[in-house]
Amino acid sequence: MDQIDLSVRLEHVFDIRINFDRRWSTEPIHRDGPRFAYTSVGAGGVVSGPRLQGQLVDHSGADWPMIRTDGVVELNAHYMIRADDGALIYIRNLGYVHGLLERPGHDPVPPYFRCTPYFRAPDGPHDWLNRTVIVGRGARRPAGEGSSEPDHSLFRYYAVL
Repeated sequence: MDQIDLSVRLEHVFDIRINFDRRWSTEPIHRDGPRFAYTSVGAGGVVSGPRLQGQLVDHSGADWPMIRTDGVVELNAHYMIRADDGALIYIRNLGYVHGLLERPGHDPVPPYFRCTPYFRAPDGPHDWLNRTVIVGRGARRPAGEGSSEPDHSLFRYYAVL
């Protein structure tokens, strides 16, 4: 077999902080089925990093996660980024979250919060997002009692090279 370099490198490209202003959830639609949730993107989200800086467009989208019966949350978020140069960039973020909450009667699972975003960026300095595989790692930061911090999540994104 020919020598082919199939190695993968990751390059940190940017971070996002998403503030949330509302959360809703449903009971299972079918007996023993998944639950659904809705989280709207609030004001004040920030994008910062070596390849992209800007802010989230206030109230520009939401996350519609499905909470499976095995405790895994399937993320499905859509929202808009406004880069510092004014460019509007659409992001669709899919991923899995599990192990953040204890499930009575189940063995603990190591925390896992990973995602794969897809972008629609205009031609110009941000169009690299349209043709680059990016992966991310997230962390939840619920608003605590007595805390001045809003309910939010943090994401760190890496380009796969």
